[in-house]
Amino acid sequence: MRTLHGEWTKFRTVPGQLWTLPALPLAMIVCTALIAAGAHPEQEGTLDVTALSLSGVYFAQAVAVLVAVAVVSAEYPRMMRTTLAANPRRGTVFTAKTLLAAGAVGVLALPGVTGALLTGRAVLTGGAARLPLSSWPLWRATLGTAVYLLLVALLTTGIALIVRHAAAAVGTALTLLYGPYLATLIIEMPDHALHLVQKISPMTAGLAVQTVGGAGGTSPWSPGAGLAVTAVYAAGALVAGWGMLRWRDA
Repeated sequence: MRTLHGEWTKFRTVPGQLWTLPALPLAMIVCTALIAAGAHPEQEGTLDVTALSLSGVYFAQAVAVLVAVAVVSAEYPRMMRTTLAANPRRGTVFTAKTLLAAGAVGVLALPGVTGALLTGRAVLTGGAARLPLSSWPLWRATLGTAVYLLLVALLTTGIALIVRHAAAAVGTALTLLYGPYLATLIIEMPDHALHLVQKISPMTAGLAVQTVGGAGGTSPWSPGAGLAVTAVYAAGALVAGWGMLRWRDA
């Protein structure tokens, strides 16, 4: 707990890092409102209101990346030596940084996705998949989106521990998230190749959780399986990051 408190103190006392926290729910809600407002009224009868009301996640995940990088990479290359000299138990340092990144994003993600859902539904008046607020698939999609943002933070934490450089960590994480999706838009692919890219992409797979009922989606995975793919990426990055911290960092 002392190590976790120390990590939080380091994070919150740097104004350039602290601003990223309120930016996450703000990006989720504002971007959802803008995207929903851009939907044409004549198309609303064919839209998936749930997915569209959570579409701000495409931008909010970039903020989750920045939060995780700020927690981990701000100390490299010099201050990490001071941290490890003060607390040579690398497992404790690793756990504290991971919990801080995940906790910060997790606490902010839930109000962000809930606010985005309500905002999107207020802006949109129709939709093929406009479920009642008491519907479990609706809240499964909402809570699943919050879990997805949490997994993005964990994935980025591992990447940041591996590369040890803030700009490189941000670039690597964003490329891993957005790169495959952009490739499917730019490059013409046969259906089997497109589905393969969608299956192995952490973003496209993870956001399958937003699919409700028969509304369809961009991922061939089921909601639970898609989140599991993103979780595998996050777990792999954390294991590799722990290995780098344990055996490489002095």
